[in-house]
Amino acid sequence: MSTHSFASVLRRAAAGLMIAALLAVGAPAQVVAEGTLAFAAGGTLLDGDQPAFQKAYRQRKDGFAGIEEFSLTRLNDRHTFRFEARALPGNGDYRFALQWEQPGTFYLLSQFLKFRTYYDGSGGRLLPRDLAFSYFDENLAVDRSYFFLELGNLHRDSLRWRLRYDRNTRDGAKNSIRWGDSNFAGAPFSPRGLIPSILFIDEIRDIFTAEIGRQTDESQWKVAGRYQRSRVRNTHVARRRALEPAADRYLTTTDGQSTDGLSGHGSYERIVHENLRVSAGGLMTSIDTNLTGSRIYGAAPDAEFTPVQARNQSGDGGYFGLTGNARLKQYLANANVFYRPTPRIAVIPAIKYEHLRQDSGEDHNETSVSGAGAAAATRLVEAASRDAWNEVTEDLEVRYLRWSNWQLSARGQWNQGTGNIVEQSILLPNRTGIIDRDADYRRVGQRYLAGATWYVRPGLTFGANYNYRLKLADYRARRDATANLNVPTQRDRYPHFLVDNDIASQDVTLRASWRPKPGLSLGTRYAHQRATISSTFDNLGEIDHGQLRRHIVSQTALWQATPRLYLNGAVNVTFDRLAVPAHRYTVNADNNYVNATVGGGYALGKVTDLLVDLTHYRADNYTDNPAFTLPLNAGQMLQSAFVTWVRRHSARVTYTARYGFARNRDGTYGGQNDFSAHVFYGKAELKF
Repeated sequence: MSTHSFASVLRRAAAGLMIAALLAVGAPAQVVAEGTLAFAAGGTLLDGDQPAFQKAYRQRKDGFAGIEEFSLTRLNDRHTFRFEARALPGNGDYRFALQWEQPGTFYLLSQFLKFRTYYDGSGGRLLPRDLAFSYFDENLAVDRSYFFLELGNLHRDSLRWRLRYDRNTRDGAKNSIRWGDSNFAGAPFSPRGLIPSILFIDEIRDIFTAEIGRQTDESQWKVAGRYQRSRVRNTHVARRRALEPAADRYLTTTDGQSTDGLSGHGSYERIVHENLRVSAGGLMTSIDTNLTGSRIYGAAPDAEFTPVQARNQSGDGGYFGLTGNARLKQYLANANVFYRPTPRIAVIPAIKYEHLRQDSGEDHNETSVSGAGAAAATRLVEAASRDAWNEVTEDLEVRYLRWSNWQLSARGQWNQGTGNIVEQSILLPNRTGIIDRDADYRRVGQRYLAGATWYVRPGLTFGANYNYRLKLADYRARRDATANLNVPTQRDRYPHFLVDNDIASQDVTLRASWRPKPGLSLGTRYAHQRATISSTFDNLGEIDHGQLRRHIVSQTALWQATPRLYLNGAVNVTFDRLAVPAHRYTVNADNNYVNATVGGGYALGKVTDLLVDLTHYRADNYTDNPAFTLPLNAGQMLQSAFVTWVRRHSARVTYTARYGFARNRDGTYGGQNDFSAHVFYGKAELKF
């Protein structure tokens, strides 16, 4: 088919869609309309792991085709109408949006958005034995959808109101890091948790919102209410001791939730005069959640609980028949002031109060296995908890504009909170106590921020920011029926075993932007962060859990070399280490990597452009500790090169073609996620 005949097909398709959209809204005969229609298709020639490719590039290996963009805007003297659409079935990518507005009166907005996120279901790999497990299709994906319908008025001098309905869903399957254990490798490499597991997701949330408010030159106020209803039915499936005849079994965990939430909030703001503005707001929330769930071992996924199973193993703890309820109440109020005592100084104080209370209770049949092949014992457990919390946060920010080319700011936040938590658990029918705890806790936080921006001259700017955070949490047991001793029958001691938990962090950011000459822009950024985490336990004293050190250097450049040629590039170098206490089962968590991109475009002619994009990602943190653990930290290199050709066939028709090559080498998983891919893409676009 020639380009002229294909362009004719595009025009006829666009005309059909435009007529359909106009008829759908009952368009009058005389209108001004314009829009865009674009068809796109793509595919991949892949050598290697398909799930890893789809996760990295967010597209289906087998290809896709459909309408990438359709838009129609229709104007007349009475209203404005706009419709947008996208439908790419192969990638599960859809979008339909509608906007209708009658100036000064009403408006209507609606959108449906659905897209697919790909996941890789592979588990770990034990390199000394070259051992890995796979028992399900590892091409996993979760479809997410978002729909809303909103109606409101546009009256300037009267009450403004808005009604909105939202519906969000998640459906599909993704990988889970709760891997199953295996003794298949034998000594000294057993047990090892490397068998993949899968999480099935089924979630729906509906939200209804109503809002009313008014704005004048001196003040504005707003009151809104929101009702939210959600349903969750998720299932996690893990396989333990796969291919071991006496111990191969599945563990299925179900999580069911149905939630009803009601909240209301309001705000008021008033301009007292040009240098003084005050505002206040409040929020009330009530959430009621019903819980169901189970954790059952069986010979297959989703098995019913059976006490006697030949593959039962010691420690196979679970439960079934869980039912529960949780109720949450939250109250929040804040007040803010913006005051400018002089033209160069602005002071912004604020205060916030929050009260939170949560009551929950549940009962379930608890199961336990005392030894290999033994029948599971069951007992009925009932538990309840109550958590109440009050917190006050003060905030003070000062901005200083002493010179026209300097901007200075400083900010401090302080919060103080106290709470109480009660936990009780009993055995039925005799109501024998298992857990009986009552604890007070106190949390104190501080945060200090300082910033400076220096506008040296047009095209040259420097900036710096400092941020310090401190969080202290103290716990005091008022009643605890479980002794904090190393007694085998009394190991469930948290949180009363914890006396103190502290987190301190500070970070500095330096940045510069520079245009040394017309057409050339440079940006530089350096960030440094330090953090420490420590805890104090009853009878153990203080323990330093870890120290985080992070350095990030980034550089960007954009150069318009000639009217026909531009180049851009960016590089990001990160050194990130979480140092933990030395132990044979733990190593420092390193996340050091280099990420670089280079791109450019060249106008081959008046109607033809050529674009080039190169990417490089390298992480070299792989730690091989096979005698004690699985491989830890990332060892990966991902590279790609794409070339795009764009030709404007006419003022209304544009063609795009793209070819790319991508290569992934993943050392952490022993090469099982490696791939090499040739990626193809084409698009034809018509403006009408």
